[in-house]
Amino acid sequence: MNLLSSSTGDEPAVAAGYMPTRYARLLSVDAIRGIALMGILLISVWEFGGFSTNQQAGLQLQQKGADYYLYALTSILFEGKMRGLFSLVFGVSIMLYMTRQKQESLAAAQELYVRRQLWLIVFGVINAMVLLWPGDILFHLGITGLFLFPFFRMSKKELLICALIATIFYCGKIYWDYADDKKALSKYQGIQRIEERFKKDSADRHHKDSLAGLLPDSIKVRDSVGKKNDTLTTLQQWEKSSWEGISKREKYDSANTVDKMERKAMRKGYGEIWDHLVERSKKEEARWLYRTGIWDIGSLMLLGMTLFGYGFFSSSYAKNRYLLFGLLSIAAGVALAWLRLELLHVKVPDYEKYINKYSIPPNQFFPLERLLLSFGYLSFFLWLIRCNILKRLWSIFGPVGRMAFTNYLMQTIICVLFFYGFGAGYFGRLSFFQLYFFVLEIWLIQIVFSVLWLRLYAYGPAEWLWRSLTSGRWLPNKITQEKKENTIISEKHQ
Repeated sequence: MNLLSSSTGDEPAVAAGYMPTRYARLLSVDAIRGIALMGILLISVWEFGGFSTNQQAGLQLQQKGADYYLYALTSILFEGKMRGLFSLVFGVSIMLYMTRQKQESLAAAQELYVRRQLWLIVFGVINAMVLLWPGDILFHLGITGLFLFPFFRMSKKELLICALIATIFYCGKIYWDYADDKKALSKYQGIQRIEERFKKDSADRHHKDSLAGLLPDSIKVRDSVGKKNDTLTTLQQWEKSSWEGISKREKYDSANTVDKMERKAMRKGYGEIWDHLVERSKKEEARWLYRTGIWDIGSLMLLGMTLFGYGFFSSSYAKNRYLLFGLLSIAAGVALAWLRLELLHVKVPDYEKYINKYSIPPNQFFPLERLLLSFGYLSFFLWLIRCNILKRLWSIFGPVGRMAFTNYLMQTIICVLFFYGFGAGYFGRLSFFQLYFFVLEIWLIQIVFSVLWLRLYAYGPAEWLWRSLTSGRWLPNKITQEKKENTIISEKHQ
């Protein structure tokens, strides 16, 4: 099978001076995008369904049982990796979008790309603030893609350097946050010593006061002058409460107080849930993006752009290289993920003890872990595609990937209506295993819907709306008989 396949017919003109008659689509990119999209739900269902970080900590303390092993497996293989794979493919899409144009159409393509990203940002805000999904990634992809698209002019070596620098900065950000915690603990321990000295001085003074009646008046006066204030300053009180807040956040709550409050809030009506989630959504859409997300998503986008530059998706690329890169990268990524999980087992019971013992946080190498596994999965999937292994499977994932935007929003809508209080209200009611039965049901719905929809239409409903808004006019979407015949001819030549 050739990695390049034709689209389903002609693409309508969308701007003056920008009128391509046909556009190339990488079949492998569609299939891998579909896999990544469905894989994202394996982790996002935790937050949708009410599997909190406190419950995760409980499993890490337990370290046994079916729920723990399933959690450990999904954390090692999928946590952050499917989002990373999706970001990587998004980087490839940037290069496809910009490099398929003729030089005279490049300026128009760049303008359309910017408008396209701006609309993606709008959809991200709607997904987070209207559909009530704080874990939205559309906003992040829109901002990061807007920031990185000028990089498509760089050489492949320059793009590789940028991807590595972004990954290193991401590792640095994680260490700096951990260093702040270490500093907070150091100050807290210093304040503890001060408080112990206060207690000792207070005991000494109490002992002296008990003997005061036996001392001459001149000694009483000198002793009262030497007394010191034994209360903490405002700054010391703040530094003490700062570490106590960190310690409470990291400590497992066996009473599940926070979880009970969360379940109660998420089983209410739309307005109450909106009030409960709005600050969390703002934090995720803004603070997380600018502090962490730009490195998290940007590093993988740059890697995707780099791989496109090296011809990684070309049909002339050696098949055995895909297998070699895949196996080595997956093995290294799993090793780092296992190390992260082992360090978490030490951290969760006593964070203070962990800081005193280890110089790095458990997730110090998480950026490298997700980069290796994302790249490893990509290489392994491409090897399977090039070798025509599981060919029918790729024909299933391809439509899901072509309708990735629609399917991502569909995941949000289905999960919100199933878990939130204004829907079925199953938030926090399913076991960890049951969450994945629900995921399988969503996958089945999306596969069937995508295959059937694309028999009649060129684009998914959300993709069509996105393209129409970008172009500034309603574009045709229904497939004509002529386009169907062109598609059949194209598929015969794959």
